[in-house]
Amino acid sequence: MAGIGFELKRVLRQGGVLRFIGVSLAGTAVVAGPWLLSVLGIFLIQRYAGTALAEAPVLFSAVIVYSYAFSLILFSGLHYVFTRQVSDLIYDEKNREAGSALLSFLLVTLVLAAAAGCGLLPMRLQGTVSHPLLFILAAELLFVATCANWVLMSFISLLRSYTGILMTYLAGSFISFLCTFLLGRAWATAGALLGYAAGQWLAAIALYAMTLARFRPSRLFFRSFLSYLSRYRMLFLAGLLYAWATWADKVVFWFAFGTRIGGSWFRVFDSYDIPIFFAILTLVPSLIYFTIETETSFYPRLREFLRCVNSEPFQKIQEKKYAMIRSLGTGLRGQAVLQAIVSAVLILTAPILGPTLFGQGVNVPALQITLGAVFFHSLFLSLLIFLFYLEMYGKAAISTLVFFSVNLAASVGIALLGSTKLLGTSYLAGGIAGDLVAAVFLVRSLKRFDHILFIRAMRS
Repeated sequence: MAGIGFELKRVLRQGGVLRFIGVSLAGTAVVAGPWLLSVLGIFLIQRYAGTALAEAPVLFSAVIVYSYAFSLILFSGLHYVFTRQVSDLIYDEKNREAGSALLSFLLVTLVLAAAAGCGLLPMRLQGTVSHPLLFILAAELLFVATCANWVLMSFISLLRSYTGILMTYLAGSFISFLCTFLLGRAWATAGALLGYAAGQWLAAIALYAMTLARFRPSRLFFRSFLSYLSRYRMLFLAGLLYAWATWADKVVFWFAFGTRIGGSWFRVFDSYDIPIFFAILTLVPSLIYFTIETETSFYPRLREFLRCVNSEPFQKIQEKKYAMIRSLGTGLRGQAVLQAIVSAVLILTAPILGPTLFGQGVNVPALQITLGAVFFHSLFLSLLIFLFYLEMYGKAAISTLVFFSVNLAASVGIALLGSTKLLGTSYLAGGIAGDLVAAVFLVRSLKRFDHILFIRAMRS
């Protein structure tokens, strides 16, 4: 799935400020489009369409946040297996089969998301919102649309229509904002949420329509996906645990320190929610660097190594292997330096930046700690992807389990202590622990990769 990086890198080589800006925007749209624009959309809605949310503004925001959280907590493992299936089909130049896989997985996701949404939605809204049934319907539609957008997000990099992707996300966000304002005036908070969901559905439908030109489905692929799910159980587990690792501290603190929202089981904890959601957005520069530079430098050398491993002399194989290792190390160092600069600047300016963006009540120490934690999170994500490249899915699952376990255990410990001064340290500890384990696995696997391939060949 590294094709987007090569395409963006090709455009970048043509030079010019406008091309650089275009590549940056396209990379941002593909690696973090729905995520980034949703945060921006919530901010704009609360700032400029607040009258539409006057009835229950906190409930409105919470439904959006919980939709994103639980769409990943429940289904992220399936996304990883689906991505592997599509990657294999594209490698074999089976575009129609890839289109079939997308349609099949989308249908499965829609059904599962609709069922899960019924169990997650608030059901006692009388007295909280004026149109409770409409609100529940809107929340269900939003959750299903969010799940569908995550699936499409893992597929759209194949389209190479990056301007179209960016414009689709922007159009969806604009429609969400406009419909939130218009329907909110008619049906208060329920109408506002329905309007927001409408924009997300528009984006999902438009993105799927874009795939049909190149990846028109021929038949449904349910059995094929089930066989992949059985074969790549460790990949499924790694994806699931990664989502749990990312959200563990947020969920624990919601229920330990948060305030319950009337009419629902949702809880919010602004003292941590605001810093952590802003801090996670600072992953974007690292993700773009990985997509355009780190991955595109590593993949050709990996391919060269794999091509020579069965036909070239031992010395040549070793040369290709260490060229691959050097490329990986160089890419990770460059990425780490970029993220370190971004994180350091934001940590130092947080006492000014935090109150400016979020008001005087923002928890500046928590913001600084989570900004530091994001640095280690960005490294972990890159290490995890490289383990996937080497098909070390069991080791990837162990690494994500360490990240999750440390974050969860430390979060529970902080909750039991009742100390809000330690907010963010569990996320930081989980990221560091996950980095150490994943790095050890990756270094050992790379050094022995030719031997590992030989053993795999013998077993098959």
